[in-house]
Amino acid sequence: MLVSVCMIVRNEEQNLERALQSIPESYEKIVVDTGSTDASIEIARRNGAVVSSFEWIQDFAAARNYSVSIAKGKYILVLDADELLAEDTEQQIEAFVRIYPDRAGTVNIENRIKDEWHTHRMVRFFPNDRKYVFEGAVHEKLHFDGEVAPFESTGVTVVHYGYQEELYSDGKKTSQYLDLYQKHLEKNPEDGYMLYQLAKLYYSIGEKKLALDTLERCLAVDEQNNLYYPVMLVMLGYVLKDLGHSRLAEELLTPFTYQYNDFPDLFFLMGLLAMDTGKIQDVESYFIKALQIGETRKFSSVKGVGTFKASYNLGVYYEVTNKKEQALKYYKQAAQDQYGPAVERLQNLTKSL
Repeated sequence: MLVSVCMIVRNEEQNLERALQSIPESYEKIVVDTGSTDASIEIARRNGAVVSSFEWIQDFAAARNYSVSIAKGKYILVLDADELLAEDTEQQIEAFVRIYPDRAGTVNIENRIKDEWHTHRMVRFFPNDRKYVFEGAVHEKLHFDGEVAPFESTGVTVVHYGYQEELYSDGKKTSQYLDLYQKHLEKNPEDGYMLYQLAKLYYSIGEKKLALDTLERCLAVDEQNNLYYPVMLVMLGYVLKDLGHSRLAEELLTPFTYQYNDFPDLFFLMGLLAMDTGKIQDVESYFIKALQIGETRKFSSVKGVGTFKASYNLGVYYEVTNKKEQALKYYKQAAQDQYGPAVERLQNLTKSL
């Protein structure tokens, strides 16, 4: 089974070789260059890639579709230059294709931001069929026969080495993305996913009030069946919390705890909000619920909110409510994952006993 890994790149000499070397040897490597002035093309050729050029026209979907058009594989897997594929990719793809031979699939993208691992899903795998095309100048989406493509989960893990805050701290890139988002939203003012992406950009550059305004617009679109929606809700909650509106965030999010009762990030946030609003009786139940759910790959998530971070916060709750034995129990759980704050708190509490 031939799989073509399709990449679009521009000035990625720092990352490209790492990405290409993570691709299984049996896969075809397609690199479409959109105007590099560094050694990207040379690196791609040295690593066995089929290299082609595409004039950049401020349209990611156009570049993606061109890369697919020159691929020979029966299936397409999309990879960015600042990513790499997990070692079990080939086995995961083979297992997925046996069950879903004609279906698109998501990959789990793990991204380290500051001291946290964030995980989210994106549709990156699909049959090499002309009915599958990307649409959208930025944050392009895969469509099948004119509609957003249905998908399953491939189980493939992609590690992302890009750093979103650093990307957006570059004034040129911020301006470029703002321009692309705004042009798109002028034509499609109720595109909830794009509003969510714009809000993320504003939040990343510290414009929290603009992020809040954009998230409120996104909330009004009310696309509750979309993948981004519960994650957007949690982001809205954190923005409100940061701006001193924890009670409002609590009131807004409480009804959604019934709808997204398997989303640990939501219950973890609700625990934090209960701390802020003084609803001490709710703190314990929210963090316990997060632990019961555990880590998730169904939603975009921050690693630890269903394990060591929830355990740590339960430890804090029990410590301040003078339940030292229970505090020790949960600090120990969090410390098993080498979570620094829990290790420190555990040492201090042990000394005081």
